[in-house]
Amino acid sequence: MRVQQMVRRQVRRRRRWQRLRLAVLVVAAAVVVVAAAVGIDRLAVVVHKFYAEHHHTQKRASGVTNPTTSTTSTTVPGPARCQSPQLSAVVSDWRQTSGSVQEVVGLSNLSLATCSLAGYPVLGAVAQNGTPLPAPNSDTATIGTAGDVGTTAAVGTTTPSATVILAHGARASFELSYSDTCDHVLQPGEAATGAPNECYGGLWLEVTPTPGSSPLIVTQPIHLSYATSGLEVGPFQAGSGPPLTGQPPLTAQTTSPTGPPTTQ
Repeated sequence: MRVQQMVRRQVRRRRRWQRLRLAVLVVAAAVVVVAAAVGIDRLAVVVHKFYAEHHHTQKRASGVTNPTTSTTSTTVPGPARCQSPQLSAVVSDWRQTSGSVQEVVGLSNLSLATCSLAGYPVLGAVAQNGTPLPAPNSDTATIGTAGDVGTTAAVGTTTPSATVILAHGARASFELSYSDTCDHVLQPGEAATGAPNECYGGLWLEVTPTPGSSPLIVTQPIHLSYATSGLEVGPFQAGSGPPLTGQPPLTAQTTSPTGPPTTQ
C-alpha cells in the first residue's frame, strides 16, 4: 500500500510539472506572438500599466477634480456710448466778455439707435492751416467766468457722474470757458514760453464725446484764440442747457469758418 501511494504521488507530481511546463510554453508563445504584432515597447507599456493598476492603490480626490472658470461677463445696463458718427455738434450759445469766452456746445443724435453720454468730453483745437494745437482740458463741474475772480456759472443740474440718454433727435450739451486775453498769439508749432497772456490761435474746436471715438469738428462762431492754460470743460447735460448770462453777441460779429480743416 505504501509503495502504491508513493507511486501515485510521483505520478501526480510529474503531471503537475508537465502541466506547468505546458502553461509556460503557451504563455511564452503568446508573448512572442503579441510582441511581434504590437512591438516590444508597447507590450512593456501595457504590462507596466496592468501592474500599476492592480498593485498600486491611489488615493482618490473628493469633490470637483476639474473646476471650470465662469465666463459670464457683467455688462453695464443701458444704451451704448454715443460714437462720433452718430452725432452732430454745433456751438448753440456763446458770450464774449472782457477777457473771457463762454460757449455752449450742443450734440444731437442723428442715428436711429439710442445712445448715451456720460462724464466730460475731451476737447482739442486746430489752427487755420489744419495743425493740431495743445489744448489742456480742465474738467469742472461749474464753469468759472475767466477773468472775474470769485464768480461761477452753473453748468446745469446734471452731475458729472450722471448718464444722459439720447434717443433719435435728442440733444445733450456741455459748456466750455477759456481766457482770450492775448498779448502774443503763438504760431502753429511754436512752443509756449510761459510769458503772461500767451495764446494759441485756434479756429476749429474738436469734441471727442466718448473715449476711443473720433473727434467731431465744430466750426466756431468766433475765433478760438485761447490762453495756453487751456480750456475749462463742463459735464454733459440733457437738452440745450440754460441760457448763458450776459449780453449775447451781435450776429454781425459771427465769423464761422466755411469748412473743416483739410487734414481732418
